[in-house]
Amino acid sequence: MSGIANGYAPSTGLKTAREAVAKFYTDPKKGVHVEPEDVILTSGCSHALQMTVTALVDPSGNQNILLPRPGFPLYNTIAEHVGVEIREYPLDPDRDWEVDLDALDQLMDSRTAAIVINNPSNPCGSVYSERHLEEIASISRKRQVPIIADEIYNGFCFTGLDSPLMGSLSIKTPVISVGGISKKYLVPGWRLGWLVIHDADNALKKVRMALERLATLIVGPNSIVQTALPKILANVDEPWFQGILSILEDNASLVYERLKLIPGIKADRPQGSMFMLVNVRGVNPDDLTFARDLFDRQRIIVLPGTVFGVPGFVRITFSAPKHVLMEACDRLQEYCEGSTSAQTHDAEMNDSECSSLSSPLTESP
Repeated sequence: MSGIANGYAPSTGLKTAREAVAKFYTDPKKGVHVEPEDVILTSGCSHALQMTVTALVDPSGNQNILLPRPGFPLYNTIAEHVGVEIREYPLDPDRDWEVDLDALDQLMDSRTAAIVINNPSNPCGSVYSERHLEEIASISRKRQVPIIADEIYNGFCFTGLDSPLMGSLSIKTPVISVGGISKKYLVPGWRLGWLVIHDADNALKKVRMALERLATLIVGPNSIVQTALPKILANVDEPWFQGILSILEDNASLVYERLKLIPGIKADRPQGSMFMLVNVRGVNPDDLTFARDLFDRQRIIVLPGTVFGVPGFVRITFSAPKHVLMEACDRLQEYCEGSTSAQTHDAEMNDSECSSLSSPLTESP
């Protein structure tokens, strides 16, 4: 071992690593130029989110932050930690989980510190078009509210879909983009992320200073992974990632088509990422009970939609091998058919004024 990466790095990150991220976000065709000074390296994307929210919120002010619903629960955790009021803007399931623009606009006021936009989405599996991102940015610009763009799933867009980085749009609204290597490069746990400040008019001068100070709290992220970052970003073949994306898209289609055959549930075809939301209200409107019973009886793990702010849904991850996904769908169908049969039987028994019955659901082996 050379020992070249041994020792503390600068708190904002190694210069070579920051240069690599800046190059990754620079797009001369769109007039987007990112300098290394616009980049701060973090201990994963979650840390980047925490730093960004903390820097944007005035601890002495009575401010609010706009978060998506459904949305990743970490957003709420961070907002609660810094003491800012949470306002949730709805995503529309009938429009592929796009942002309800009217609701977004109405929720903003002079005390709004920031909007969090997650694209591609966890948990929805949606991908926003450039047009929709421009619409969001237009509202943000009108209200003079900065955008926090959570783009950890950047590039996870299925066939025929594409979504630009928020900072690459020709907008004057300040954007702080957060990302990392865990998802696209399949290295969860390496804990290296970043935040990139897009601020042509220098409106975030004080926020930038706050971010640099916050970076000193952990004296910078892992120096070994930082040293490897330039080669990771430059040398990982795009065909390799497209192969990974192809597997995910095949899995998504396979699971979606299989779920269509299961009574009582409804799923939307994912557009990207590795997640999909499934409406289970036809089986059990209580998604917490649904998720718990599904595990107890069939040993399938799903996350209840209540965690993401959307009761009556569950989140499915389709990154497992195909044979595992198909077995899970078979077990899910067995559970749902048993549950709907039980509900029908219960109704019939109640009609006969029967006061006591035991559950006919099949127990797990």
